[in-house]
Amino acid sequence: MKKSVLAKRVLLPLRRAGRRGLFRLLRVVARALAGHPRATRAVGRFVGGLNYALRPAERRRDLANLRLALPERPQAELADIARESLCDASVGALEFLQMVDGTMDAAQFLGPVTAYGREHLDQALAGGRGVLGVGLHLGHFGKAPLWLAQAGYPVTIVIREARQVPPGYYVGALQRLGLEAIRIERDQAAAPRVLDALRRGRLVMIYLDQGVKNDGGIPIQFLGKRVPMPAGPLVLARRARAPIVPVFLHPEDHDVVIHPPLPAPAGALREDDPTLQALYRMAEAEIRAHPAYWQWRYRRWGRD
Repeated sequence: MKKSVLAKRVLLPLRRAGRRGLFRLLRVVARALAGHPRATRAVGRFVGGLNYALRPAERRRDLANLRLALPERPQAELADIARESLCDASVGALEFLQMVDGTMDAAQFLGPVTAYGREHLDQALAGGRGVLGVGLHLGHFGKAPLWLAQAGYPVTIVIREARQVPPGYYVGALQRLGLEAIRIERDQAAAPRVLDALRRGRLVMIYLDQGVKNDGGIPIQFLGKRVPMPAGPLVLARRARAPIVPVFLHPEDHDVVIHPPLPAPAGALREDDPTLQALYRMAEAEIRAHPAYWQWRYRRWGRD
């Protein structure tokens, strides 16, 4: 049996089964730790540390990407950033699962949040064409859209559920928390649902750093690499004539920072489009300011 056939028929199903098993285990652990925030944090950091220590190939890739993105930082600092990123992601995953499964309420998950720039979002929504809100997988990245929904904004979030997650698991939880969710599915186009949400005057949240496969998206120079990034949401904003509002979480201070609206791209979307460049240069600046809170191990980002 050829290696490619073996990988597709045997190894890939085994990996997926392993991921489903790991997800179920994480849910069990999260429930067992419910009501014990210090223990949750300690266990999450322990898991993140193991992930860093026991996966040398992925660790080397993380450090290579960090050297490209932060060439001025010493190697020891990059190693600390890579390890801390995994620890923070593991803690965030446990806490998010606790909230989704109902063992932690939304107020506890959010903690004390300070918002800056709400006037920019209010101004954009007043136009009546909806708003495309763009964020990043930075820190507990679910906090920004959740806070916006809790503050009374009509939030619709576009999500991609991993295969190891039971279908509709996150969608149902988000709806219970006051967010409308659009799940990206292979057999159902998300574009009409996004357009409908914008035309209903909603704030549609997407993540700028949700990389796409090499056969899709628009190539962008981003953090020292040329990678394909999603073009669809910006094209939809253009079709709906909806403004684009960057909404970023500053993880250390638990701040939600809302920036002034940007116009939707005009004409065919190209790499040198001013709005596209402004968004990704802002995204780079945010990640470089908070590198220990970004997901350097995100698998599509890690590809060469």
